[in-house]
Amino acid sequence: MRFLEKLKGFLKQGATPKALAKSTTIGLLLGVFPMLGVTTLMMGAISVRWKLNLPLMLAVSYLIYPLQIVLLIPFVRVGEWLTGVAHADFSLDALAESFATNFTAALVDLGTSNLVAVLGWCLLALPVGMLLYIVLMPSFRFILNKRQQFQA
Repeated sequence: MRFLEKLKGFLKQGATPKALAKSTTIGLLLGVFPMLGVTTLMMGAISVRWKLNLPLMLAVSYLIYPLQIVLLIPFVRVGEWLTGVAHADFSLDALAESFATNFTAALVDLGTSNLVAVLGWCLLALPVGMLLYIVLMPSFRFILNKRQQFQA
């Protein structure tokens, strides 16, 4: 019984319009972060630090997971533009040839592409995050007000 009470409290954590807007925004932004495999840990740390709704953040990021894959190349291109790094060729033939020629160099090239993708994400995350938060805040306020009116 105590476990269920703790679980309910965990699910309700960060249930104000402000916290829900922050949780959703962070879930969306980190859901498209171009480094695969680190977003869940990042969301966990952020939710503990800022007392946000981790289940909501994870659900949002998992729902938009396909966008993480789709946006990987555009983030690389933005990062390449910012840094002046040579344009990477991500065709299957080019990748296969690169790995066949020099496996280590191919890994370094992919690592560089990943780093410039993170840089591209960083450039876009702040303005997009601010816009998302501005749109989501009144939306959650409206939804929670309607819910309270319905329950009263």
